[in-house]
Amino acid sequence: MHITDVLRKTIHNPATWSKQELYDNLQAAVDVELWTIPLYLTTLYSIQGLNSGNQQAYPTTAKLIESVVIQEMLHLELISNLCNALGYAPQYPFPTYEEAEGIPFLKPDVPPKYAGYQVKLGPLDINQLKLFCVIELPEPPGKPDWNKQTRYNSIGELYQALEIAVPLQWKDLYVGAAANTKQQANFTDYTQKNQQGHGFSQTINSLDQALAAIQAIVKQGEGNRSTEEIPPRDQAPAENPTAYDPSDFDPSQSHFLKFNLILDLLRLGPNPWIPATYPLIPHPDKQQLAEQAMAQRQLQDGFRAFMSELQTGFNTAQANQQMPGSFYSSMFNLQSLITTVWQSGATPAFPSH
Repeated sequence: MHITDVLRKTIHNPATWSKQELYDNLQAAVDVELWTIPLYLTTLYSIQGLNSGNQQAYPTTAKLIESVVIQEMLHLELISNLCNALGYAPQYPFPTYEEAEGIPFLKPDVPPKYAGYQVKLGPLDINQLKLFCVIELPEPPGKPDWNKQTRYNSIGELYQALEIAVPLQWKDLYVGAAANTKQQANFTDYTQKNQQGHGFSQTINSLDQALAAIQAIVKQGEGNRSTEEIPPRDQAPAENPTAYDPSDFDPSQSHFLKFNLILDLLRLGPNPWIPATYPLIPHPDKQQLAEQAMAQRQLQDGFRAFMSELQTGFNTAQANQQMPGSFYSSMFNLQSLITTVWQSGATPAFPSH
């Protein structure tokens, strides 16, 4: 079941969910975390000059977006681990980005500052940053009244519902340590700021670990209050100038706060904080069209390879709880493939199957 089927239908109190309803909502969480990754990568690699390989030299705007992408990959790992711990094999459908479908959750009440966005793949511009802010929109104060609420208003509410349902069904659904062989820990070097508590790679073998994983997702991204910094236990260490790690950049800020800062900078017009992006060619000639078509085909082939690795990797017991090298090759290859499409003067397009 696709996330739009889950989040646009009538919901009811998660305390009364069946096993299948819990599985449907876990899959919805997988879908939405995956949906953000190509979207954010497309905008990131529209910025000129990022193929140098020196991530520490990236402009601040690029560092902010890249740090969010890394955390979205972490969130995908965490929710996949939770699925496997509860006996559900997560699926990874190809994301689609169409205005008619919208953001893959029921649209919340959008503040005027972020209104007027379109759901599409695009470069670093005001539209994309409005869209990103709405995706990561903070939770309003208070908690949903699940006896009255019939729809999710945000992704954060989906995770609130999971926090209720998972403890109630954990005892019946947890597969047990012997069968829980598909856990992943690809972010073990992405350590907590104070080396305490949970924040990053988390294999899930207990209810406490399951709830800690959900909280890490909420605090770093969807569900974080707009005025809150990320608690130290959920932060990456501060940036180390001598050993730069892109995941460490501005660790106290949630996804929403990072995107909101970039949006504010874009609204100022041309300024030193906004890097140049690759220009689109409005009327490409025959040769340019051929180059664009080749670049798009290569991107689509590369993305299919990445999706295949994702599907296999999270549904297979892995040595040392790490994805195989072929997964990382397919993932890192996306940077050059996306960049090449932008350099050809076209907007990247991902396959739908």
